[in-house]
Amino acid sequence: MNISTPAKQFNYDRAMLWGERLKILLNTDFISYGEISRILKNKGIFFNSIAKSDLVPLLSSCLLTPKEFIDLIERSFIRELGEKYSSCKFELASNGVEWKNEIRENFDDVVSGIKPEHGREFASEPSVKVDKSGDIVISYSLRVVDFSKDWIEQEIIYPSEIIINQSEDKNKLEIKEIKTSKDTGKINDKIIGALGRFYLSKNIIKNEKPISIVFDNFDNIQRIRFFLQLTNAKNDEFSFVGIDTFDIVRDQKAGKLPEEQRIKWMEGHVNSLQIKGTDLGKTFLLKEETYYQYYFLIKMITTYEFKFGANIGKCNIEFAFSGKSSRSDDFSNTTFDFSIKRISPSSEEGSKRKVKKTIVNKIQGIIDSALKNISLNS
Repeated sequence: MNISTPAKQFNYDRAMLWGERLKILLNTDFISYGEISRILKNKGIFFNSIAKSDLVPLLSSCLLTPKEFIDLIERSFIRELGEKYSSCKFELASNGVEWKNEIRENFDDVVSGIKPEHGREFASEPSVKVDKSGDIVISYSLRVVDFSKDWIEQEIIYPSEIIINQSEDKNKLEIKEIKTSKDTGKINDKIIGALGRFYLSKNIIKNEKPISIVFDNFDNIQRIRFFLQLTNAKNDEFSFVGIDTFDIVRDQKAGKLPEEQRIKWMEGHVNSLQIKGTDLGKTFLLKEETYYQYYFLIKMITTYEFKFGANIGKCNIEFAFSGKSSRSDDFSNTTFDFSIKRISPSSEEGSKRKVKKTIVNKIQGIIDSALKNISLNS
């Protein structure tokens, strides 16, 4: 997938923004409180708050230099344009049922009525094709003009794909999606929902709702076990190296923490915690199941080594339950996805795309294997 770069219709190099004009940008979903806090600290301003409602007025009262503005915009684009991968499955009514031609012949009717939200439009309408491997591929792209249209006519194109194939055991339709922004995630949900309704009406699948990996499938212990199963890759082509980062959120309903010095300090003081380092699988929070019931593990960044022919290197993969709609600690209905944060060493574009595709396939296989080794609630 090729991701278009932002069209620079605004003169970034000569811009110095402040006041209301800057506040409009800072209050968008594209800019996080962490990015605002970082710029304030670079200016020598420290403030004991992580709320955008406190930080935005403070930074808006300052001048933002062209360099700071460009850095802020570029970081936002990088975050939004990162590809995230997730999957779900429909159980087939029978393994010999015809599902490819049905969607190809009726595709326009299936996706009719699916429209982007206000301020977004299709740069290319959803289309369907069969690729070389025989998979059904649904692709489209969204055009987003944002960052307050009156003064920054900022246009970005977000492409997306949904890939459909039949599982090896022939009993399921596997749906793999690529999201490049929150907006493409919403459109993907609508398309997958339409697929479910269509296939059920044709008696091709058993249930309209697909089987997905969601936060509520697990209890706290199962969820951490699932994450740790993702570290079991050990073969000549793709092998786990270590856990670099993990995020936990205190489960306030799990009761009081044990009276042990190494963990009781969190009681009443810590709601969430991000830990960075090397070989973090040996930390007691991940190693000892005694403590699993007291917190949610919601994100983990790991390093893997790969050797695909002449392509040898390492990659950093982020696994996470994402899509939380509020700032509370309620992760209900969030879905599991992964993204490639870094591939090293970098290589030629053609080779890099091939390596990236192989890594995605390897990770999806690891996820499937991890699920088989975990007993889920539903």
